[in-house]
Amino acid sequence: MMGLPKMKKNTLWSVVLIACLIVVVGIGLSQLLSKEKGSKGEETGEKAGETAAVAGASVIQNAAAAEKLVQPLANPLTVVKNRIKGMSARNIKRSLKYLTKVTHVAGTDGAEELGDWIHNKWRRGGFDKVEKKGYDALLSYPSTKPNERNKVELLDFDEEMDEFVTIYENTPEELDPTVNNDEVMQAYNAYAKAGVVTGDLVYVNYCRVDDFIQLRYSNVSVEGKIAICRAGTIFRGDKAKNAAHFGCIGLLFYSEPDILAQLWNLPKYPESEYIPETGIQRGSLMLNNGDVQTPGYPSLDGMYRIPVEDVDLPSIPVQPISQVDARYLMRRMAGQEVDQFQWQGFLPNVTYRYGPGFVNKTEKVRLSVYNKLEVRKVYNIIGTIYGRTEPDRYVLIGNHRDAWVYGAIDPSGGTAIMMEIADVFGTLKKKMNWRPRRTLIFCSWAAEEFGLIGSNEFMEDYGRIMGMRAVAYLNLEILVQGNYSMEASSSPNMKEALYEAARMVPDPDGSDDSLYDLWKDRQLFNQLHGRDAPPRVGTLGGGSDYASFVGQCGVSSMNAIYMPDPMRAMYAVYPVYHTRYETFHLVRDIVDPDFIYHKTMGQFYASLMLIMSNSKILPFNCRDYSDDLANQFKILNESHGAAIREQNIDLSPLSNIIDELKEATKLFHQRMNFIDTAQPLEVRRANDQLMMFERAFIDPVGLPGRPYTRNVVYAFSKQNRYSSAKFPGIVDTMYQLINSDEPDPKLWTVIRQQISTVTHAIRSAIYTLEPYHVTE
Repeated sequence: MMGLPKMKKNTLWSVVLIACLIVVVGIGLSQLLSKEKGSKGEETGEKAGETAAVAGASVIQNAAAAEKLVQPLANPLTVVKNRIKGMSARNIKRSLKYLTKVTHVAGTDGAEELGDWIHNKWRRGGFDKVEKKGYDALLSYPSTKPNERNKVELLDFDEEMDEFVTIYENTPEELDPTVNNDEVMQAYNAYAKAGVVTGDLVYVNYCRVDDFIQLRYSNVSVEGKIAICRAGTIFRGDKAKNAAHFGCIGLLFYSEPDILAQLWNLPKYPESEYIPETGIQRGSLMLNNGDVQTPGYPSLDGMYRIPVEDVDLPSIPVQPISQVDARYLMRRMAGQEVDQFQWQGFLPNVTYRYGPGFVNKTEKVRLSVYNKLEVRKVYNIIGTIYGRTEPDRYVLIGNHRDAWVYGAIDPSGGTAIMMEIADVFGTLKKKMNWRPRRTLIFCSWAAEEFGLIGSNEFMEDYGRIMGMRAVAYLNLEILVQGNYSMEASSSPNMKEALYEAARMVPDPDGSDDSLYDLWKDRQLFNQLHGRDAPPRVGTLGGGSDYASFVGQCGVSSMNAIYMPDPMRAMYAVYPVYHTRYETFHLVRDIVDPDFIYHKTMGQFYASLMLIMSNSKILPFNCRDYSDDLANQFKILNESHGAAIREQNIDLSPLSNIIDELKEATKLFHQRMNFIDTAQPLEVRRANDQLMMFERAFIDPVGLPGRPYTRNVVYAFSKQNRYSSAKFPGIVDTMYQLINSDEPDPKLWTVIRQQISTVTHAIRSAIYTLEPYHVTE
């Protein structure tokens, strides 16, 4: 009788303790799973798989486990994959809405506000370290004075009057009520020279070197004229360089109407992705990467800055205009009609003429540009989750944060996806104590739009460390601009890893196939020829933040985009690119209403990040690299081999060393089959060889005229930084020789030097793959 109350008391306390423990575990699990609620199409199979996996993690086996809600799992990889599979489209949508609520040009309050938001999210999200690293960058902005707006005027000297040609966009509020912001900068080209010029107008097509040569053949003079050209095909900075080189005193460019939109009378924004006639594409003219006053070094306090007057900047005024403005000017132009189809555009009711000048010979164009140069602090946000086994090996993922206006696709769609990927890996580390084998580094870059400034300064700051420790860089900028299929570009040795990641992702259109199957089946080559070839993976150019990783340090890199159907969308870049119509409405209501394809790209990048960071042996295939170099040499030989041999220059050393590389990569991967993966040092040694293979193509001297671009086998083209050049030192020099009226004979010496340089780099890559020898 006396013992009964004691038994009841003990029982009561036991019940209370068990109840408390259940509540604590329940709260932890609910927080982990709450990310999945509300996302369309994620309620059934995906949630069930994740619930089962996490339930296994919740078994508390001893009292010490109560100090951590969940212990490391017996099969953590299954949980990680399920968490990636359960990524939330709704979360991506929410992030994109926030990221596009204000304009965020680099160096402005809007850009810094978004940087602070990302910093705080990562700091609370389970990251080991989050940094806000500032750099001082020379930026360019339009004047804010009311009497100094950039403008184009039509002058009639007979009547002594100015007729203003508007540089004007409908505000998105007029077309799209979801946007309400009056802080939009006027449309301009960053780094365009400030000045006022007056002259005749001449049409130069896309403003390529070939276009100016065609004008010369047609006896059309551009000297002392203001050029007008179409946007696209080559980088706008190369257009400005070409116009100045051939003697133009100013340049205007406009975005052409889409041909299909014209032919089929398709609606324009806000009913579709097609650009309204008042749309103006902004952008930078900078040809160099990074802060132009501190080339080769990070733009930190105490670093020497080249005086502004000594910096290589565009030498003529340049201004983007709308289709309305272009049509107004070009309908008045004189001169012969363009006689080549490639020069015909699609402005309605316009007969395309070369010019120069107008039908009324007393009319001239006056271009006034009032841009200002200013050094401002810009900030990278860098978040780190340390690896468990190899914390000194880094897998980086990044996207820039700045945009010319709202940037719903470029770059904010990629940033919204990166935030969800960060949440996946941060939650796994924070809630479940899971870490990948290698360190993950998340990067929100500053001022990419001005000239890849944030990523370039990072690589100049940490380049020596990255050269020793960086495994790969995954770039996610313009990730979703359609809903048909994926396209990808990468270092050749990453191709198999991209395939593996795509096989891990379900078909977003709902079939039982994988993203890889969809990618392969919808490849245009396979459709046209009835083939079943693996998806094509292109090579990287220079238009985004991977350029510094590939070009300065030889870090294997990649980029992917979800594209529209090429049979119904005849454009490489979405039409409202870099305009103020790139809004949240564009993505939510037109491009990807349910954010299914954003989620798919998130799953793809997260899977690739897992593969790169957690595979015991790095998933690089050096044979793909040697095969690609062999193909590129074949193209080089067909294009320029005869001309090179006419100068008694021997290409056989380059051809022979590529053959040796193919044999060396074959033998290396055969040896890889016999690695004892239970021996950490043997694994580390093999991984170091795989990681350092691409580093061999870095030459410390750099390319001719480009000392800070050092990759001698792959770099962006000197004629068009958007495109990739293979054996760039050779190809760019041959371009100079072919397109010069009086070629400099010394350039053939440069060709000889570059053949030797590339041959030596490939030989160094072979050395990298050789087995380690022990001599007695």
